[in-house]
Amino acid sequence: MLLHALMECSLANGPGRRTVVWFQGCSLHCPSCWNIATHSRDSGTRTISAELVSRVLEARSRYGIDGITLSGGEPVHQIDSVIKLLVLLRREAPDLSAGLFTGYTERELDHGQFETYTESNEISRKTSWRNLHQLLDFAVFGRFNQHQPSSEAMIGSRNQQLRLLSDRYAFHDFGEQTVEVTIGSDGLTQITGFPTLGVLN
Repeated sequence: MLLHALMECSLANGPGRRTVVWFQGCSLHCPSCWNIATHSRDSGTRTISAELVSRVLEARSRYGIDGITLSGGEPVHQIDSVIKLLVLLRREAPDLSAGLFTGYTERELDHGQFETYTESNEISRKTSWRNLHQLLDFAVFGRFNQHQPSSEAMIGSRNQQLRLLSDRYAFHDFGEQTVEVTIGSDGLTQITGFPTLGVLN
């Protein structure tokens, strides 16, 4: 799978403490996307599911994380790898929850109307989405629209939708929008969350 970045512990990307994985590559190209560096498929880091699971388990041990949030880029472009990752993670740490940010609508996903980076047809994509859906506790659906700003939990624009896909969470578990800045010991600076005052340049 092709990754853009990983943040071991975030409080801005879902309930509780969460490890956030940003996938590399997105063909949707929403205008004013905050993560434009994730769009190209010509960059990023290649890794395997088992290695990523190990990093998440390390974060769990270090920070007591409650779950993992998958973002991008567009995670659904790499849906087979995402499924494999969550299956392995559920086997090793069934207590961890899983959330997803996708630019596709739920209807598009249900009908297999999304792009993947592997050979697929509409029937196989529908099956893959059903399999992924069963592994998720929540998801945010829909393309970011800069002309419909939102202050609601987890969504950057009013056309997007936060859906609860299991009984693990209630809507009140999702806190107010916030922006999070972390600086690692190596000097790496990561900014995540919701830029309510506009994109930071």
